[in-house]
Amino acid sequence: MTDSYYLSDNKRPSLRSPIGSALFFILLLWITLLLVGCAPADPTATATPTKTPLPAGEPVIATAAATQATDTPVPPTAIPEPPTATPLPANIAPYTGKEVADISLLQNRPVLICINNDGVGRSAHYGLGKADLVYEYIVDGFTVTRITAIYQSQTADRVGPVRSARMPNIWMTQMYDGALACSGGSDEIRYLLKNEVGFPYLDMDIDDPSNTVYFSSVGSDYRTRVQISTDGVHRWLNDYLQTLQSLLPNEQNAERRVKIEEMISNLTRSWQRPAFLYSENPATFDAGPASVVQIPYPGGNSVEWRYDAQRNQYVRFQGGQVHMDNETGAQIVTDNVIVLFANHALTDIVEDSLGTKGVNIELYGFGDFRIFRDGRVYEGTWRANDESPPRWLGAGEQIVPLKPGQSWIQVVRPTDSITYQ
Repeated sequence: MTDSYYLSDNKRPSLRSPIGSALFFILLLWITLLLVGCAPADPTATATPTKTPLPAGEPVIATAAATQATDTPVPPTAIPEPPTATPLPANIAPYTGKEVADISLLQNRPVLICINNDGVGRSAHYGLGKADLVYEYIVDGFTVTRITAIYQSQTADRVGPVRSARMPNIWMTQMYDGALACSGGSDEIRYLLKNEVGFPYLDMDIDDPSNTVYFSSVGSDYRTRVQISTDGVHRWLNDYLQTLQSLLPNEQNAERRVKIEEMISNLTRSWQRPAFLYSENPATFDAGPASVVQIPYPGGNSVEWRYDAQRNQYVRFQGGQVHMDNETGAQIVTDNVIVLFANHALTDIVEDSLGTKGVNIELYGFGDFRIFRDGRVYEGTWRANDESPPRWLGAGEQIVPLKPGQSWIQVVRPTDSITYQ
């Protein structure tokens, strides 16, 4: 399974090297200029995609900075460097701000898991309450949202339902320096994940087609059946490392030997990324009260968060329904709701057998945000790059502190009108 990928005759440099990173982003820009299509930004909804076979050639991607695909390329914008955050104590989780008993958990790279969020998949959500961070973002021709849950400070025995990777997973996994686990992906996305990116990617179709080694299967509905644990991802990482170490002594090809060495180094180096800033006390520069937050996602997937003053948390609704976590049997709650505005573009990546086009989201750079905590709203600008998760900058460039606990990051288009009161 894994050997078929690691032994492939791939001559491309690793993205973890400076040359590889530069070539990768040059490749993205070049293909952007050639292949951004002209499809409408909001087509009618399509059925849940089916998996496609492995690619035979180069990936075809587009990363224009418009909500609708366009033939006119947009020149890159200069990106200010995010401010440096003060390091947290060793026993404080970087993405919850809470103390952990086992600090070894915080030395591991975060685990990012792709989760189905259509109406059927949402009814089977499991284990979201144990994630440090949860991203929700638009995919598949602007028709539905998908979720990526990020786990580091807690383990989760069961997370799902797992679904396939999308372009935003590349950007978010890179900036958190995580390990990504999904059920598969389109030809182009899978090619990038298995051949070009600098982080480990666990693909169910390739690495565990029986769904018995790292993944598990419950029932027969492809929208809800696949699940995984954080332990399953870490076991795969260990197996992956052992496979590479066993290949290295007998590898005679110099280029392939260098590539294997880079992979081993990437898996064994210390994890380090800037943490978010946390405080039990809300900052005084808020923009007013906000007890109800409404986010107009497409396809009948609009989200509403309501502030519960007794809990001092936000409770979640989606599609007009209470959103439940089947692990707890209770409604999903969170401590921080972060609405992140970012440019979206329809690409020429075909995500399923129905021809649905993929959506790329610019998660690096800068844009507006709204942070909701303790019944108040904070306005400002986020900044991020491939080595730094977002910095939440409020009035006077002050970092907005989050409440210690879980955060949901709701990614929306700049033209989307969220409401709060």
